[in-house]
Amino acid sequence: MRLIARRGVLVCIVFLFLSCTLSYPNDTVLTNHSSRTVTVNLYGADRITLASGESVSIETRRDMNPRERVQSFSPDQRVRFVYTNPILTFEFFDRDRYEVRILNVSGRAGTLSADGWMDNTPFGAQNTAQTVGRFVYTRQPTFTARAGGFYLPVLYRKEARVFFVTIGN
Repeated sequence: MRLIARRGVLVCIVFLFLSCTLSYPNDTVLTNHSSRTVTVNLYGADRITLASGESVSIETRRDMNPRERVQSFSPDQRVRFVYTNPILTFEFFDRDRYEVRILNVSGRAGTLSADGWMDNTPFGAQNTAQTVGRFVYTRQPTFTARAGGFYLPVLYRKEARVFFVTIGN
């Protein structure tokens, strides 16, 4: 009877040891699926830079919640991340992007921005639509146009995956 009890205790101890080991592995995997280079700031002031398509495995202390391992990343307004548990994987992907078509009717050259959700985009003084290679990385941008240190009025509408932005009156 004592032998059976000892085996039962031994089985319980082994099971507890294995379940703790499996629930918090030593490694957290970071994978960059985006088209951009991503810089990841880790807990403890460590920093890792991942090129597009690169993956790295980092050690995670057993007493730390693996989700707390990544403190921040950039460019956060161009890249989104997905955390998968219990595999402990952080995956970075490109954010959805929307084309921006600019029509400047103000007669002044300037710059269009969207609170960091797009690269500052210069626009010319001509009254023609400018469309090549301009994108915003959010569905709800706040567009701002400046020319010569002054703000210009901005109106826009969204159709499908395109923002039509009119600058000026």
